Amino acid sequence: MKKNFLFTAVSIGSRLLTGLVIFVLLARLWGPVDFGMFSFAFSASALLTLIVDFGFSGYILRELGAEPDSAVRLIKDAFWAKLSLLLILLVVASASGYLLGTSVFPLQLALPLLLAAIALSFADFFAAPLRALGRYDAETGIVTSTNALQFVIAGSVAWSGGSPVAVAWAFFASRMFYLALAIHVLYRVIPSLSLGKSDATAPHLTFKRVWSYGIDGALTTAWGQLDVIVVRALYGTQAVGIYAAGQKIIQGVSALAPVVGNVMIPKLARQAKSGDSRLQRTALLTAGAMLGIGSLFAAPMLAMPEQVSSFLFGEKFQGLGQLMPFFALILALKYLAAGSGIVITSAGLQAKRVISQIAAMAVFAALITLIFYNELEIKYFLLAYALSVFSMAALYARQWLAFRQQFNR
Repeated sequence: MKKNFLFTAVSIGSRLLTGLVIFVLLARLWGPVDFGMFSFAFSASALLTLIVDFGFSGYILRELGAEPDSAVRLIKDAFWAKLSLLLILLVVASASGYLLGTSVFPLQLALPLLLAAIALSFADFFAAPLRALGRYDAETGIVTSTNALQFVIAGSVAWSGGSPVAVAWAFFASRMFYLALAIHVLYRVIPSLSLGKSDATAPHLTFKRVWSYGIDGALTTAWGQLDVIVVRALYGTQAVGIYAAGQKIIQGVSALAPVVGNVMIPKLARQAKSGDSRLQRTALLTAGAMLGIGSLFAAPMLAMPEQVSSFLFGEKFQGLGQLMPFFALILALKYLAAGSGIVITSAGLQAKRVISQIAAMAVFAALITLIFYNELEIKYFLLAYALSVFSMAALYARQWLAFRQQFNR
């Protein structure tokens, strides 16, 4: 376990490069308008890619953690099910681009970001089995090298005066390298792996098993991307640039959450399946560690909001400091929810996790409606977001308490 967390610590640094540092650099170089346009296209592409994501990485991580001997069959069947969704994604993306128009979702920016998001989705899919099988060393090597490459390529393009479109193509190039490397390493770890066409009924059966992961994955990603879309619609391009700068801090630090989950979900899944009495202690340690990480990063944003804003983004993003305490609150609550989510996923309560996510999203939608009709300031949007995340964490905790009572009988 200590060795796995050591590899995780290395992954953390590399994920921060692409999850936070690169976006801070882009924001400082471009200013709110260009950064807002890029962030909107980036978030829209991520939301569209939910169609092909469909929770397959989480499904592989959990199922292989519980039944490692089924690796070849699970990976092949899941791959073909995932691939079958690609055509649907392209149709929906084309329709979305047409409806939004080129002024909101320009093709020259949307295309490379969408291709980059698709490449990342498949790369994460092929990296997930490495974590489930305990090969954290291999996964760390892939993630570290590819994230470093993306930072160097995209950062160099932006630093040399590259436009958002040029940086978007740099993202695509680095993520294609990630995809190729992940496939190569996975074949080395599982020499018997074959991605040849599966049985005709296999994708259908896989969808029946993975649907809860797909909905949960879609809702989880929506929490990290949908807010930018809503802010753009409510407050305009300038506001979304300011907002996206604070949101990227949350997204960057939130990159640590899946890393912890990647280590703990297989262990918790095995304990839950075998009836291990240590499950409750492991669950509490996992949730506590997640809340601690979130609080640690939120503290400077709460204590020194203006200083953090000025240090990271400079004078172009005046006004962000006033919103920083709200972002700190959201960050801490997101880690509280993520810790609880890891635990109930490992316990096999994925369907109930989906219900909790839908309920929290309904709370968010209701609050956004109030904000829209009353024309409230953006700080009220952030408070609504924080309240919605808290409701999700509370529902997760309730599901875990119910499971624990049955587990202890």
